[in-house]
Amino acid sequence: MWALTVGVLMALCLFWSVGAYNRLVRLRADVVRQWGSVDAVWLRLLVRLQGGLAARQTLVNDIDFQSLQALQLTSDQMLEALAQARLQPLDEVNQKQVIAQHLKLVSEIRALLQTATEAIQPDLEIALNRMRQTLPAAMIPYHVAVSGYNDALKMRPASWLARHLNFKPALRMDLTAALN
Repeated sequence: MWALTVGVLMALCLFWSVGAYNRLVRLRADVVRQWGSVDAVWLRLLVRLQGGLAARQTLVNDIDFQSLQALQLTSDQMLEALAQARLQPLDEVNQKQVIAQHLKLVSEIRALLQTATEAIQPDLEIALNRMRQTLPAAMIPYHVAVSGYNDALKMRPASWLARHLNFKPALRMDLTAALN
């Protein structure tokens, strides 16, 4: 009778751990999938921005041309940060790099808006407005997924399993604060 009781308890522990592991993996995959949506929005915004910059470079003076080149470089750096985050979407270093490049890009656009001629100001304002309109909507499902995943990592006794499997919490990325 004692062996049967121990066997049933071990089977319960095994079934619980498999279920908890499957739940953590599913929630983690949801975070990665939602990050893919944010990444797609960013790529679309950057392609439009770079296309607009390339079209305007022939129409501007030398000072604006140099400023557009600097903005193009910042945009390329943002693309590189997104590429790294795409390879390892839950890596905190990559996520912080995306945030840093986002802040740098927004500040570069704002600085260029202050000094640019009227030939390129509308394109820059359109780029900022598109970011204001599309990024917050794309970030909502990502933040919901991150909250669910991070909450699951904190729950007991799943937190023990997550710690032993080296599951790290996802970073909540606030990209919209710089846009306001």
